[in-house]
Amino acid sequence: MAIKKILILRFSSLGDIVMTTAMIRCLRTQFPEAQIDMAVRKDFFDLIKDNPRLTQKRALSRGEGLKGLLDLRQWIQTQNYDVIYDAHRSLRTRFLMPFLKAQQKFYFQKHYLKRSLALTFKLPLLKNWGRFLERYILPLAPLGVKYDGKGPELFISSETLSRVALKFPITQTSQFKVGLIPSAQWSGKRWPLNYFRELIEKMITETSYYFILFGGPSDNFCEELAKNIPPERLTNLQGKCTIEESGAILKSCSFVIANDTGLMHMADALKKPSILFLGPTSREMGCLPYHPKSIVLEKEMWCRPCSKNGQSPCIRKERFCLTEITPQIALEAVKRMGQALAL
Repeated sequence: MAIKKILILRFSSLGDIVMTTAMIRCLRTQFPEAQIDMAVRKDFFDLIKDNPRLTQKRALSRGEGLKGLLDLRQWIQTQNYDVIYDAHRSLRTRFLMPFLKAQQKFYFQKHYLKRSLALTFKLPLLKNWGRFLERYILPLAPLGVKYDGKGPELFISSETLSRVALKFPITQTSQFKVGLIPSAQWSGKRWPLNYFRELIEKMITETSYYFILFGGPSDNFCEELAKNIPPERLTNLQGKCTIEESGAILKSCSFVIANDTGLMHMADALKKPSILFLGPTSREMGCLPYHPKSIVLEKEMWCRPCSKNGQSPCIRKERFCLTEITPQIALEAVKRMGQALAL
């Protein structure tokens, strides 16, 4: 059967959509002449809108509810896809898939039971799971799609880069810039904010780097992190950037210091190494940065990993998995990164 039209469904979230980009590239390699379309949630549309490997991009508004799903279903049915890949397996895609017509359907495997048993009873069931970005490719093996080993990718248009250069001139300076990503969607994954502040102070004293602080509209703690730091050493961009603009700014950084969150994956897709703090999640979960010079800071503890995204309450009086990664340990990693990049 000739495959001419393919649809990928992955509505959210930021990091997961970034990790699907390796799959999109490998799918395009296998089917260079096919129409390959993708549907994502509207607030993540910036992640795919400039991807040249996709033919059509469709955005699903977060607030449309059932009507939005029905409208999307109606549009999909007019396209006559040969292949539809549910790369999400969410409640919404589970609702949609039985009503969609395609000669072949494929589904991302989340292995809920295995993951639940591993997290609850600390069984070694997550060993050798591999990276998430590779797991997005595995269901497509019957189509001959294979991982090419090149990691994730993110495309930013020249128009966006030019606009960001005017809006944020710091991106155009010759200073070595380090991105700071102290937030995470789930607060349980965040390295302590007082540690982040102490690290910033140490780096201001012991390095000559310039720092760019990223944060979403509700991450008001960024103001405290930036307090009294000279503007010639740090810019606080909390709440000032779209996802697309954040990507353009990350592109100007030499490396990032981050929690396990979507912006870290964006930096990784832009070929920027990370110093990554892992606490309640762990490398077995498969969300490691691809860049070979990235440094993962984590403490081996019998209770790790404890949850999929850090939302479960800690059984201890504090999250030692994060608090035992001290600012001094992080500073030493910063210096190693600088040496590795010859900054």
